[in-house]
Amino acid sequence: MSSAVVHDRPAEATMENSSEINLPELTESCISAILSFTTPRDVCRLSAVSRLFTAAANGDSLWNKFIPQQCYQILSRAVTPIEFASKRELYFRLCDSVLIDGGTQIFSLERSTGKIEYMLSATELSIAWGNDQHYWNWVSRNDSRFEVLAELKYVWWFCVSGQIDCRLLSEDTQYRVVFVLKFAERSRDWTTLPINFSVTGPDEQERESRRVFIEMQRVHRDPIDHIFEDAEWLEVVAGEFTLRANGNEGVTESSHMKCKFGMREVSRTRVKSGLFLDGVRIEPVNSSVGV
Repeated sequence: MSSAVVHDRPAEATMENSSEINLPELTESCISAILSFTTPRDVCRLSAVSRLFTAAANGDSLWNKFIPQQCYQILSRAVTPIEFASKRELYFRLCDSVLIDGGTQIFSLERSTGKIEYMLSATELSIAWGNDQHYWNWVSRNDSRFEVLAELKYVWWFCVSGQIDCRLLSEDTQYRVVFVLKFAERSRDWTTLPINFSVTGPDEQERESRRVFIEMQRVHRDPIDHIFEDAEWLEVVAGEFTLRANGNEGVTESSHMKCKFGMREVSRTRVKSGLFLDGVRIEPVNSSVGV
């Protein structure tokens, strides 16, 4: 009786009609669709792979997916008209800090991710006695990002607050609120007491407060937590909040869609003076400090 002999064969050897897809066989539209699942930074890097990738990486349909819908409204609010020949060019123009709303705000996209950033000038903030020339001046400086900024002459009760409509920002993103300010050479009573900063998220449940000591000599020598220095401007992180994707569905009251923030020192009666306030920046946490 003869016996049958079975020879084991590697699994891959038993596969028939197998096929492999090489990159040159992919169409430009297919590669463009694949790239749309990456980030703008990845697209720029992958565009160097080949001519086919370069062509796919420049397509309007691809870059249109990286441009938030809110950006098209920004075009009509820009102080200077934004001209562009392609969606890729538009994207990078929007990354270059667009002055909007008569020069009172700055809009930009975080270059590597396309996340939305805003900076509000001091004129967009609520400043206690800000319209009283006995206490505050509105001045121009060459190093300001805006045409005018707020200069504190003197005040006992210091209170600055503001808010932003979170529907203007990117969903599913953690943001930080940064106050941009500077002290005059003869500033008074800022180094001996803490300044209170606060941030309240759009659901009015997420609250964060910080007490920050402004030690100017130490800042110039060794920046401390929550304080950064950019060309002598101090950038103080007031706090953070998170915008969750679809997290605000069903909310009808517009006040619930706002992030509120503040800076104040009202615990003592000593006079405070010599502060320049340029504005407040709202930016993704993973951004480098600076607009």
